[in-house]
Amino acid sequence: MESDDQDERYVFFKEYGFNYDIYEDIKGSAGDDYESFPNNVIPEDRSDNPSIKVDCLRLNKYLMKFENNEQCQNNNCCEYINYFLNNAARTYNDSKESIFNIYITYMNRNSDNTIMKLCVPNIKFMEQTKYDKIFKLYNSYEICQLFNSNKYNTTACSLAKSCATAYNKILTTYQNPDDKIFCKALKDFAENIEENYLTSKMQCSGESLNLTSYPESCTQLLENVERSTSSMVQQDGMLEGQVRSEEPSDPQGEKMIEILADDTTSPSSFDTTLPISLFSSGAGVLLILLSFYKFTPIGQWLKLRTQGFGGITKNFDEKLYEMQQPTSEYDERNSEYNGYNIAYNSL
Repeated sequence: MESDDQDERYVFFKEYGFNYDIYEDIKGSAGDDYESFPNNVIPEDRSDNPSIKVDCLRLNKYLMKFENNEQCQNNNCCEYINYFLNNAARTYNDSKESIFNIYITYMNRNSDNTIMKLCVPNIKFMEQTKYDKIFKLYNSYEICQLFNSNKYNTTACSLAKSCATAYNKILTTYQNPDDKIFCKALKDFAENIEENYLTSKMQCSGESLNLTSYPESCTQLLENVERSTSSMVQQDGMLEGQVRSEEPSDPQGEKMIEILADDTTSPSSFDTTLPISLFSSGAGVLLILLSFYKFTPIGQWLKLRTQGFGGITKNFDEKLYEMQQPTSEYDERNSEYNGYNIAYNSL
């Protein structure tokens, strides 16, 4: 299979008629600008110099007929020009590609022409196999264009037969095309021929004009291309959705959530901690008050209230009494520091 450029599309049937009519209209007046042809584009010693100049001037005249780039693009004028230049280059005995390069040089020299500039990237020399296929397709177009433009005249029947013959020939020559661009052009061609089929039968007094069916291989190829394109679009949509779902959330929002989580105490934790804290605080206060029961009225009252715990109170009293009585060890250690205490108190 030939490698096709992503945006390449052969000229369709009606587009060819539109561009062909423009070219036929200007080709006779190209010589008017002969003297204005730029220097250093074509070597002066070439014997075919004048003919190549006319080709270039026709190209310029043709593109000037388009009001803007959009009109040119809508009618696929750049592809028509590409075919026209490939066809013109093959009319010379010299190297076809060298002639074609002269055309490109001329177009580059006229880059101030916006439509010329638009078409330059699409102007490419065709290898012979591709050119032959397109030549046969466009030649069939021309024959059927004559039928379309004269379908109500007395010669319509003969033109219809010629169109049907040309159409059948291109389909039988390429019964199993593996070129999606060519298949699209054939499909458009078939639809336009079938559109005029009833008219041709009427003009030929009911004589049958058998048309070759559109190749099944083309139908399958275009269906596969459509499925592949739909799958790619769907995958792109899924990938875009995945990228969006994986985007990081607001870091400030996450930080705020973390702070709130750290500062929040769960109800169950609070219920467990509160009784323990109250019990510890109450026990500490009780012990302090008991230690002073001998020196304060409330201590005496607490002593009476705790008589039920006789054993505990007695042991506690004995321990407290021992703590309050001076011992010989304590007296000796204290007497060692009496001098320091006296000196400190005398300051």
